[in-house]
Parts: sequence; structure tokens; C-alpha cells
Amino acid sequence: MQSTRILFIALFALLVGTDGLLGNYAFKKKVKTVCQSYRITVESSNYSLGENEFSIELESGRNNFEMVMLIGFAAAGQAIEHQIQMGKSNAYTPETVVVNVAVPISKGETNMFIATCSKQMAIDLANGTMDSSDFMQKIKMEIQ
Repeated sequence: MQSTRILFIALFALLVGTDGLLGNYAFKKKVKTVCQSYRITVESSNYSLGENEFSIELESGRNNFEMVMLIGFAAAGQAIEHQIQMGKSNAYTPETVVVNVAVPISKGETNMFIATCSKQMAIDLANGTMDSSDFMQKIKMEIQ
């Protein structure tokens, strides 16, 4: 009787914990798929899924950091919209998106550009309702 109760509690905890993991897995997979379609490699260690903030670290070449930054925001926007469309109760929809882009400046040295935008701006960029140049104009003041 006691072992059945412990087994039931353990299975319940596993099911509840797995539900949240699946939502995060779908989000990460969508971001990774979008980045790979633009030939940007991303590992799961490059993500940070906070409660209200999604952060991703990307690497760029010397002259294309803006493109890499745009792809990072668009990938996050597509993933957020995908989570909303799925309509699950555990959908991961952070309020802000942060993209960190490491740009090489000389041999062995990199410069980090960090930009932040709202969830809606990332979704608009991903959908094409906001032009990429307008998007960059709006976040230009946010780049550190």
C-alpha cells in the first residue's frame, strides 16, 4: 500500500514536470530550426529561458552582426508565436527577447552587442509585418 502510494506520487510528479519541459523543448527546437535555416549554429547551452525573458547568444562574422541579430529576434518571434498558436497552458511566451551577438574584432578578441525588444516586436519581425530596417531603427537605441 505504501509503495503504491509512493509510485503514484512519483508518476504524478514526473507527468507534471514533463509537461513544462515539453513546452520549453518545442520553443528551443523552433528557435534552433529557424537559425539553422539561415546557417547559424545554435546549441542549447546558448539559450536562457527566464520567467519573462528569453536570451540567446549567437556568433557572427566581422561584417554581418546585424543580420545575425535580426535572425535571432525573428527566430524567437516565430517560436513565441508558435507557442501561442499551440494554445497550451504551459506555453512559454516571454515578454522580452534579448539577443547577444559576439563579433570578432581581432585574433582571439570579441566584442559583444546586446539588444532587447518586446515579444510583439519580435513576432512582427518574424511575420514580416515590420520591415527589418524599421526594426533595427527601433532597437538601435537599445544596443549596448
